[in-house]
Parts: sequence; C-alpha cells; structure tokens
Amino acid sequence: MADAPDNMPEQADGPSADTEGRPNQIVVLRDYCTRVRGADCSRCALACPHDAIGFAEDGRPTIDADVCTRCGICLGICDAFSSSRVTMIDVHARIRRIALRGEDVVLTCKENVFPGLEPAANVVVLPCLACLSPEFWTLVLTENIPVRIAADLAYCADCERAGEMGEMLYAHAVETAEEWSGAKVGYLDEIPEKENLVRDLANPEGVDRRSAFTNLVSDVGDIASGKRRLRNSDVLQQFYERKERARARARLNLVDGVQFNDFVPQGRTKHVMWPKRQLLLEAIDRNPDIAARVPVVLSETDRSRCTNSLDCVAACPTGARFPSPENGKLSFDARYCIGCGLCVDACPQQAIELVEATAAVFLPDEDENPEPPTD
Repeated sequence: MADAPDNMPEQADGPSADTEGRPNQIVVLRDYCTRVRGADCSRCALACPHDAIGFAEDGRPTIDADVCTRCGICLGICDAFSSSRVTMIDVHARIRRIALRGEDVVLTCKENVFPGLEPAANVVVLPCLACLSPEFWTLVLTENIPVRIAADLAYCADCERAGEMGEMLYAHAVETAEEWSGAKVGYLDEIPEKENLVRDLANPEGVDRRSAFTNLVSDVGDIASGKRRLRNSDVLQQFYERKERARARARLNLVDGVQFNDFVPQGRTKHVMWPKRQLLLEAIDRNPDIAARVPVVLSETDRSRCTNSLDCVAACPTGARFPSPENGKLSFDARYCIGCGLCVDACPQQAIELVEATAAVFLPDEDENPEPPTD
C-alpha cells in the first residue's frame, strides 16, 4: 500500500496531453481555473514547494515534470489540479467504504511508510497529507467518520517531496476543518500493519498462539460461508456510495451542465459546481449547524445601479450569475459563487462588490421551499 496507485495517485496529465506511458502526471482542468478567464490568481504556484508550476500565455497553469516531486499539494490548493487515476471524490469514497466496514480510517503519507511495512486495509497512503483540502476534512468529520492520522511530523522538515510547506498546509487544513465542524481528528503513534494470521501462527513471538489459532479458524469459517467475501467486497459498498452521492445532490438541488435559456446569445447557460464547494455543501447538508462557522466570500450586486447588461454573466466561470429563463433578469445562485471577483471587473456600472459572509447563505429558508439563494 506504500505505492500511490492503490490509494492516491501522485500525478495525472492534462486532458489534451498524451497520457500514454505517463499515467501518473498531474491534470490541469481549465474549467476550474480562474486565471484562464483573466483572474490574477497564483495560489498554486505560491504553494508549490519546488516552484514547478508556471503559467502559459493564456494563463493556463503548466507543470515542469523535471522539477515536480508529485507531492499533490496543488490538489489541496485548487480544483484546477487533479489526477487521471483518482480524484478527491474517489479518495472520499474509499474513506467511506472503510468506515462502512466498521473500521477506523487511518491516513498517512509516503514518507512514513518504510520498506517492509505493509499498512492494514484501513490505511490510506497519500503522497502528502497536504493534498487534502479543508473542505475535504470537514465533510469527513461531519459524516462522523472516525479518522486518525498516523504520521511523524518530524519527517516533514526533511521530506524531499513536500518539505515544510506540506506540514504547514496540512496542519492549516485540519485545524480549519476542526474549527468549522466542531469535531476532532485523532492521531496514532504507529501505522496499523496488515494482519497475517498464518504468519502469526507460525511465529508466535509477541502473539497469543491460542488466539491466533482461534482467529484463523473463525476466518476459515467465514470463507466457507461466504461471509468474508461479502464483508471484504467493495462492489456493494461502491453501489451504496453512488446512491448516497446521488441523494446528496438531489437534496442540495444542484444543477450542473447546460440549460436552455432564450435570454443568452447561445441559447443556453452553463452551471459548474466546483469540487471543493460541493464537498462543503455536502458537509453543511450533513450538519447545517456548522454553516455559521464557515466564512465565504461572495459577490453582491447593488440592484439600484445594475442595468442588467449581463456583462457579469459572461465573465462568471461557474454560472453563479445567469439571466433568469423566465424574464431575462440577472439571477444569482450563491452556492456556485467562488468569490473570484471576475464579475466585479466586468461590470460597467461598478454595481458589484465582494463581501464577506458565512455559509449560512447556502441554507434554504425553513419556511419556504429549498430554492437556490439569490441576491
């Protein structure tokens, strides 16, 4: 389990790149990058511990494969970075499947997995713990998943993969999630190892030989009855995971993709829910009480100055701003707004500003039908 492919991919290529023979390269998703739309954002480059991220003339992030150490920090920083093999949604699904088996989830990093150590099935090995965002940790905690970290932070300073930047970002993500959720992440001194009952029976040093034999007999009985196959099969758990995510999206009333709209030149509007925002919305759906503790930055329109030119609609990368299909008036769904500020610069009337709020704005009015909030 020390290798990334079983747990968390290290890299992935961009959609337009040739991934043949290079399955572990980072992918850059243009739809989730505000810089290609004109925003002055460079968080990914600032966070990269080895200055491996630059920008093309069109604003698209580029990665120097010769310098990149595959730490995955950029995945935790921005939705524009992902992997061709496993996404954050996939990692979350794996964590939930472990929890469904009734086991505690243990997270660690490659730096803590030494040669000869075989982590147990409930251990998720990441390139660096900093590849998980605060939104990711918040969702896991609000789902009441017992999650533990087994990592010696003393290794962070000398880690060639992520270094001190990894420790700083990982600690910030966990502390933020704990503050938002009101729950705590646990810690272990050692990484749980894979059990081998036959080995323990043959080498009883440090093991109760009678207990090992009893467990072995019980395990053989499970195999004969088919219980082991059912317990260890991920197929059924994956099925329930897909159903649960579908139910969550239905509860959140999220609409992704293209919708027909007579009030835009192309005759359709596009809504794009960014992955980290979706994780946060699912966490709030699990526990609405945390919403007031989660700060967000949103755009706000001064309706007295707005002339409905819809320049902000054209600039919005997520579709948070769109003309109402009923009357063409500017509509706004705060759940999709990422506070990038592109609409502020696009408005010719200077009717838009960015304001600080809390995620409570995403909650539906208790006395009304749960419809998207508008300004």
